[in-house]
Amino acid sequence: MAGGTFLLAMMAIIGVPGPVLIPLHASVQLVSNCTRVIAHREHICWRPFGVLALMATPFPLLGLELAEHLDFDQTKQLMGLLILYAAWVPKRSLNNLSETTSFGLAGVLGGTLGVVVGAVGPLIAPFFLRADMNKNNIIATKALCQAYLHILKIVAFGALGFTFKEQWQLFVPMAFAVIVGTYLGKWLLSRLKENRFRLLYKLILTLLAGRLILGGFL
Repeated sequence: MAGGTFLLAMMAIIGVPGPVLIPLHASVQLVSNCTRVIAHREHICWRPFGVLALMATPFPLLGLELAEHLDFDQTKQLMGLLILYAAWVPKRSLNNLSETTSFGLAGVLGGTLGVVVGAVGPLIAPFFLRADMNKNNIIATKALCQAYLHILKIVAFGALGFTFKEQWQLFVPMAFAVIVGTYLGKWLLSRLKENRFRLLYKLILTLLAGRLILGGFL
């Protein structure tokens, strides 16, 4: 969880240009999420995915309109706030909402904000914390939903004239790295105690968020 947010923050901090950052991130994360989909395909819940995909499809157009009114420093500050949300805001179950309403809202949020801030995983994650979905369902279905949201972003930026083939020298090693990272993460996770992992996770994300938010004022 939050791997895409971490990656996006690091790309922004090391200076990947604003017009390249979000579409390149979407391409790399599509590889990452598709890897998880293949690994957990037997656990996918197809109805929630269908609802989210249907609702998300038109909303990148709204997101692009919002993005036109934000400069890149403002966008990075939004990323920072998103990271703080992921790290510290309690995620309550949304079981009081119907499945259709819950995943419909997730689709609207993901479709709209994906092209603005890039990493929407932390925003849509609470919608998957349902009593009728176990951990395997959550991992598989969320990966498929995020893969679809990344496809929407790639199509949207492609329609605006972004040329993905010009970024292949960045894309290829990053795509390879996220696949390796999936298995490295499993290995590291098995060697970290739960409380230590959570503390390190929050501290690293908070430092990244602070750098992104303050960067616009320095």
